[in-house]
Amino acid sequence: MMNSFRAAARRVPRRAASHLRAGAHVRVLSSTATAPRPAAAADAAPAHPDPVLGRFTDAFLGELDGASKAASPEESALLLKDLVRAGHLRFTDMQDHPEKFFLAHRLLTTVGLSGFGIRFTVQFNLFAGSILGLGGPEQVALLDDMQERGELGCFLLTEKQAGVLSGLVVETTATFDEDTSEFVLATPNEAAHKNWISQGYTAEHGVVVARLLIKGEDKGPHAFLMRLRDAASGEPAPGVSVVDMGLKTVANDLDNAAFCFDGVRLPRTALLNKFCDVDADGAYVQTTDEKMRIEVIGQRLMTGRMAIAEAALVFAKGLHAKTRAYADSKVCNGLAGEVMLSDMPQLKSVLDESDRELDAVIAYCVAVEAELSHCLRTGAIPSDLLVEKIAVAKIKAIDVSVDRVHKLRLEVGSYALMSNTGFELADMLLCCKFAEGDTRILMQKIARDRLKKLQKDGLAGLAAGVFDEETRVAFSLARVLRAAPDKAAAWNEQWAAIYKLADLVCARHLASAAPPPGFDAPGFQEPLVDRYQDRSDRGQL
Repeated sequence: MMNSFRAAARRVPRRAASHLRAGAHVRVLSSTATAPRPAAAADAAPAHPDPVLGRFTDAFLGELDGASKAASPEESALLLKDLVRAGHLRFTDMQDHPEKFFLAHRLLTTVGLSGFGIRFTVQFNLFAGSILGLGGPEQVALLDDMQERGELGCFLLTEKQAGVLSGLVVETTATFDEDTSEFVLATPNEAAHKNWISQGYTAEHGVVVARLLIKGEDKGPHAFLMRLRDAASGEPAPGVSVVDMGLKTVANDLDNAAFCFDGVRLPRTALLNKFCDVDADGAYVQTTDEKMRIEVIGQRLMTGRMAIAEAALVFAKGLHAKTRAYADSKVCNGLAGEVMLSDMPQLKSVLDESDRELDAVIAYCVAVEAELSHCLRTGAIPSDLLVEKIAVAKIKAIDVSVDRVHKLRLEVGSYALMSNTGFELADMLLCCKFAEGDTRILMQKIARDRLKKLQKDGLAGLAAGVFDEETRVAFSLARVLRAAPDKAAAWNEQWAAIYKLADLVCARHLASAAPPPGFDAPGFQEPLVDRYQDRSDRGQL
C-alpha cells in the first residue's frame, strides 16, 4: 500500500493550475443597502467605525493586491507568505483580538471567494489556531518565529474513508516508543490516508490528528505538530509521502493533497500539550481539568464554521449588489416601451426577498460571533448551546446563500453565464457547504441533540413547555425510533423527519437572535468593497 502511494506521488507532476477569473465590482453589506456605492465614495468612507479595525482594514487589504491574480498554488502560497510576514493579523489574534480575526475573513471575500481564502483560513485558523488552542506555552511561542519567517502550515484531520465524518473516525496512529521517547506516526491502511488537505503541497509544517497509543492503550485522537518538509531542500520529510489531489472545478490556486505516513518519528515535544502530555517514562498526564477529546481538538472547527458562514453571506450580498447595479443600467424592451431590467417585477421580487433573508442570517451571525469571541478571549470551551448556535449559523448561511444566488441566476439571463460577474465563483458555496462540518452531518447532530433533550425532559417537560411544531415533530420522531427494532435502519428511514426537525430548531435560533451590545445595526459593521482584478486578458477561464 505504501509503495503504491509513493509511486502515485512520483507520477503526479506539480502543476501551474488554472484559476477562474473575476471582474472588478463593488459590494456593500449594510442591511439597508440597495445598490453599490461608487468606488470613489467607498474609498473615502471610513474602513470601519472602530479606528483600530479601520487601520487594520487598510493595511490588510494593502497586502492583497495580487490575491485575485494568483493563478497557481505556488503564486498563491508566496502571496500568503508575504501576508503572514507583514504581521497585520497575528497568529495569536484569534485569542487576543477575535473581531479582527473574523473581519479578516470577511475582507478576503471582498477580494474573491476563491482558493486563497481557504488557504488563508487553513493557515490562521486550522493550523496556527490549533497550536494556539491546544499547545503549551513553549509551543505557542513558536508561532511568532513561524510568522516572522512566513512559514506555512496545514491541518491533517480528514481521512479518506471517513469523509464528512472527519474527527469521528481517525485511524492514523501515533505510537509512543518508550526506548527512544518518540512517537511513531503511521498510516495503517489506504482508508486512513489524510485526504483533501488544503495547502498540503506547499506547507512546511502540519498539525496532524492521530490516535495516541501508549503501552497498548488507545488514548484517542490527539494533535501533533510536525515538520512535513526538509527546511533546506523542501523535499518531504523521511517517511512522509504526499500526492496532489488534482484539478478541481474551482479554486485551482489552492493545492489539496493526500498524505501517507510510514513510521515517521516525532519527538515527545510534538504532542500539543496544553491539556495533556506524555512524560519521559511514557506516562500519560492530564495537565488541566479539561480532558483531551475530539471536541477539544475540534475547537478550530467552531471558529472555521463561523468564518465560513460569514464569508458565504458576504459573497451572496456582494453578488446581489453587483447584479442590482447591472440591472439598474440594463435597458430592456417591454410592452410599454423601454424599461430597466431592475424594474421587472420578478427580478425586483428576488432582490427584495434576498435582502430580507440574507440580512436575517447576517444579524444572527453577528450575535453568535460576539458570543464565540468572548470564549476565544477567555480560553473557554464553547458551551453545547453555543456549539449548536454556530452549527445553525453555518447551515443557514450556506443554505440561504446557495438558494438566493440560484434564484438570482435564474432571473438575469445570459449575464449569469458571463465571466467577471461573480456567478463563475458560485461553486465555492459548495466548498463552504461541506467544509468544517458537512451541512447534513450538522443537521443530524442538531436533531439528535433535540431528541436527547426531549428524552431528558420527559412528559413533565412537555407539560411545562409549549407544544409547538418543533416539539410535535420531535415527539413523533422519538416515538417511531423508540419502537423500531433496528435503530440505525429506522434513523435512515426517517431522514426527512430528521432534517425537518433540524430545520425547525434552526428557525427557532434565528428567531431568537439579538444584536450584541454596542451594535447600532444588526449587520456587519464595515462597508466592504470588492477588489477583484479583471484577468480576462490572461485567458484563464
